[in-house]
Amino acid sequence: MFFDRSLEGRHEKRLPIAVVVQLADPKQEQTNGEEKTYADNVSPHGACVASKRPWQPGEEVEVTSITNAIKARGKVVYCRHGKNGRYFVGVEFRERPIHWSNFSYGFH
Repeated sequence: MFFDRSLEGRHEKRLPIAVVVQLADPKQEQTNGEEKTYADNVSPHGACVASKRPWQPGEEVEVTSITNAIKARGKVVYCRHGKNGRYFVGVEFRERPIHWSNFSYGFH
């Protein structure tokens, strides 16, 4: 049976690593809109980021890796309610590929 990879919604390999990040709404000038959290299931063009608040698809977000100071803007693709009041936000980075860390096998 033929399987069409485009039906998955992902076009590149995701890494099951967790990266400590700062999540922020770039429209807010104040730092109280920033949240220290984590991203997992990362790739050069996307990540799943945990958040305390819901985000709407199409919203712009800024994700900054704490460990290696990588900063990127992206768009929210989805937001799913998880356990313990957390939300899992799918972010797509269109501007440039993100090289998450020295442990991002093959993405340098």
